[in-house]
Amino acid sequence: MNSHLNIFKSYTNKNRSYQLENDLTRALAISLQEDSLFFHEIIKEILKGTNFYNQLFESIESETSVNINIQQRTSQISGFDHIFAISLSESEIDDFWSQNNNKYYDPICDLVIQINNIVFVFEAKRDDVNCTHQLYNQILNITKSEDEFKEFNKDNYGEIITPFDFNWPKLMAIAIKVSSFEKTMNSQNRFLSDFISLVKQHNFRWLPEPSISALQPSNKKAILRRIESTIEEYAKTSKINRLNYNDRLGLEFYKNWAKEILFSINDKGSLIVGIYPGNTKAQGYSLFSKNPKFREKLNILDNEYLVSYRYHVKMTSFQKYFQGLWFSENDLKKPLYTKENFLEFTGRKKRGEHWTQLSYLFDDHLNYNWKKQCDWENSIINSGKNQFDISFGYEIHIEIPFEKLKQLDQKQSELDNLINLINDIYNSFSDNLLVEE
Repeated sequence: MNSHLNIFKSYTNKNRSYQLENDLTRALAISLQEDSLFFHEIIKEILKGTNFYNQLFESIESETSVNINIQQRTSQISGFDHIFAISLSESEIDDFWSQNNNKYYDPICDLVIQINNIVFVFEAKRDDVNCTHQLYNQILNITKSEDEFKEFNKDNYGEIITPFDFNWPKLMAIAIKVSSFEKTMNSQNRFLSDFISLVKQHNFRWLPEPSISALQPSNKKAILRRIESTIEEYAKTSKINRLNYNDRLGLEFYKNWAKEILFSINDKGSLIVGIYPGNTKAQGYSLFSKNPKFREKLNILDNEYLVSYRYHVKMTSFQKYFQGLWFSENDLKKPLYTKENFLEFTGRKKRGEHWTQLSYLFDDHLNYNWKKQCDWENSIINSGKNQFDISFGYEIHIEIPFEKLKQLDQKQSELDNLINLINDIYNSFSDNLLVEE
């Protein structure tokens, strides 16, 4: 799925940092509203160590009313017996009762949840700004509307007001666990997964993501998440866009002969960086205008990495891939990828003579059972198709060993070394991979 379709991501290229706090708060509120398990785990964490959880949920017959609001004025909050004043920031909450921000007006609260007679007031920040004084003033004005004659201090209100520090990393750790559980149960919630994606794009440090040095090579998912965070940060600071697809991780590539660089993790925990030159006929024109060759090795961060490649004949119908051929030099009787063959046999091929000519071409050049590999009879001859498109391309990749990734990525809060790795890979692919003759 295209990442532009994230529920919480506005369709704009403008920097909306001024609006980010509201975006994050709104996304959190909707996710709590639409994912009952996530809502339960958040409330349970806040109520831990109190009797309120049992009071609200211990009986199946109990009548519990839940109301979630954003941008709610303090004058609209009433009918409570207890308030949880919740700081949601990177900065730890200060001593709540030592604040003296005694301004009497009608401030707006970021997020308010009311469950029966218990109110949860969240003040959210997009960074490490301390919001204790702002939260204090909001609670002051809420209580003022209830009792104007009582002085606001711990002696008078300590029993009905509980300050709570709920920083973003702590909240996102819960979000990740819930999402992981839902995925395991094949019931992943779209709102929660999009909320996690939005937060990660803003600040990867808020997610429970260990450095690669703390991982085992078998933990492919965690390694890939770290690489994904690196690519996200790299795209922010460079002119290179991240691919907007959820089924593959990569960067846009701005050459006539290829348009994507893809990243994956293999079973050894190594980073595989791949590219598909000539993936379309348009890209092939650029390649076959000369005699394309690829370097045997690339120098990346002063290390040499072997370039592996194989041929890929791609078959598409209505712009969707449905079959292909994969082969190496050892599978060739004689060179198939020539300028003459490219011009004659690639592009749109209609049922009949074109397909017969293709069959003769592959029989004449390939020394293995190519028909079995692409299921020629079922996928093409008996498929009901009247035409399909064909291109002559390559699959090229390098492998960065897990130990190298581990050496580069030592601290959870720093991605600089991995960003430098991605940058050097990108430049090497762009400037040095193709040798034009």
